[in-house]
Amino acid sequence: MSISGKAVFLSYASQDAEAARRIADALRAAGVEVWFDQSELRGGDVWDQKIRKQIKECALFVPVISANTNARAEGYFRLEWKLAVDRSHLMADDAPFLFPVVIDDTSDATARVPDRFREVQWTRLNVKDTPETLADRVVKLLGGEIIGPGADRAPGHWPGLQPQRPPPRIWLLPALGVLAILIVAAFFAIRPHRSPAEIARLLATAETVAARAAAKSALAAAPLSEARQLAARARAMSLDKYDSTAEDFAAAEGLLKRALQLDPNDAEIWAVSSLLNFSFRSRGFDHAQARAAAARSQAERALSLDPDSLEGQFALGRWQRDFEDPAVAEATFKKILSRQPNHAGALGNLAWIYDRLDRVDESAALYERVAAQPDGNPALARYTEFLLFFHRARFEEADRCIRQSVAAQPSANSQSMLAILMLTWKGDADGAARMLASGPTAVRNEPRTIWTTAMVQLCQRTPEATLKTLDRFSDDYIQDNWFAGPKTYWTGRAHALAGRKEAARLAWEAGLAVVDARLKATPQARDLHLMRGELLAWLGQANEALREARTAAELSRSDRTAWFSSEARIYAVLGRADEALPWLEKFRAAAVGRNVGWPLTAALLRLDPLWDKLRDDSRFQTLLKEPGK
Repeated sequence: MSISGKAVFLSYASQDAEAARRIADALRAAGVEVWFDQSELRGGDVWDQKIRKQIKECALFVPVISANTNARAEGYFRLEWKLAVDRSHLMADDAPFLFPVVIDDTSDATARVPDRFREVQWTRLNVKDTPETLADRVVKLLGGEIIGPGADRAPGHWPGLQPQRPPPRIWLLPALGVLAILIVAAFFAIRPHRSPAEIARLLATAETVAARAAAKSALAAAPLSEARQLAARARAMSLDKYDSTAEDFAAAEGLLKRALQLDPNDAEIWAVSSLLNFSFRSRGFDHAQARAAAARSQAERALSLDPDSLEGQFALGRWQRDFEDPAVAEATFKKILSRQPNHAGALGNLAWIYDRLDRVDESAALYERVAAQPDGNPALARYTEFLLFFHRARFEEADRCIRQSVAAQPSANSQSMLAILMLTWKGDADGAARMLASGPTAVRNEPRTIWTTAMVQLCQRTPEATLKTLDRFSDDYIQDNWFAGPKTYWTGRAHALAGRKEAARLAWEAGLAVVDARLKATPQARDLHLMRGELLAWLGQANEALREARTAAELSRSDRTAWFSSEARIYAVLGRADEALPWLEKFRAAAVGRNVGWPLTAALLRLDPLWDKLRDDSRFQTLLKEPGK
């Protein structure tokens, strides 16, 4: 077995340089040539050409996967990964070339990697241990020896290859009659790998009790089709994962497209795709109207294929919840619950409807039921129950729920909102900052955590810390349900607080260009006009800023505008107290118990530099007093 002339290319994020060096040392000790760039100054045409040539000529490409690669949306290693994947497409499927190595507890489902990586075996390596075992496996691969999964992966832990259920054992079926056994035996003798949808159709057409019972047993025992496996993976990494990211959703969408290509007649896959499209909107990843249209058509497609599909009915109910009369959606979810009384999704969405109808006690009781279900995702249930109370300024109850959510599973949702609650209710900016800093690395680099941390640090009046936080986010736009806007909006505010007027101006002008580009695609987007108006106000362009405020007012579809999405922000930045303060007085006077979104409190007015130009006005000072004091 010779490995002469066969080099390994090691690709890694700069934060993992030490782990990569340890791997390289172990490989070299085993006699393997390693191309491992240790330069701190990556870049330049010569260097770039060298890397491309090495990836083109290496015998094995080893991407090092970790929380650090997950946290970085950009990096030269991502170009290296793309080049390796492009080369792999020219190779035979069984040719060993991609050899991913995971050096921490990053899961397959959450790893931000090309789909091609998921099609090959992964190796898990504890970097505290010496990686000689890894070197041994690499030597075997380079020598042409085919190696199996190994002890470093749990059985069935292969991306794209979920364990099949055992084939139906007809001889174990209850004695329900010779006719039923003959039906099932003949069914599988002709087509042993029929899809669950086909078996379900057999169930629907069975004419005898025995035949129906046999068909049900066949349905339960049928192996998952490849399309169903892809759909199951997509659901696990998105809909069923509380802390899923936009990247998870994009990967899930790709899996579902492949699943539907394999089996366009499977109702359950259409239902999952419908729910994913809705969740793109509800999670704030993509508010395009096309998502809602696709969700509705896919739910209807699911029900046309299988009118009894529970998931199809649930998907339709999700569309009705947002776009039909609430009573229509309520009836759909109750129909689901009549069939499956503990359906967590139906219970949670019914609670959401009752929240919007101000049936608070009924809503809270349903969220409690969801949290108690084995499949109810208590972290998510407690988070949505937190929103029920937080939106009504019932802070003690909100505090209980969000802390239970964090205890169940820390996430960008729960930790960011606990920090917002601490800031809003108690004015505890220091405690909120500690909370945000305590989460896992992946959570701290999520868009919601980034802008929340930036706001908290501005309230602490620590602009340099704010800029360091923003440096962790590589995209130019933060897309979140609570805040959507260019990253440089926050960068400019930090520079302005530090007294760097020119740096602030450059940041806001860059943000303005980002917003203008988005407005070309969606000229009626009210939130973009509000952001444009506030950026113009920060830049001192008062007339243009006021025009944007008027445009936003014309586009408003509700009289229940919240302070964080109102024209009051534009007036405040301009220092126009006579226009800003009536808005703030209205928000402060909102009665406890009414859903006001994010409550405007004396603590927020006292801490946030956004209101600095209004502080000398006696009317603003009145707003800083707690009601009844």
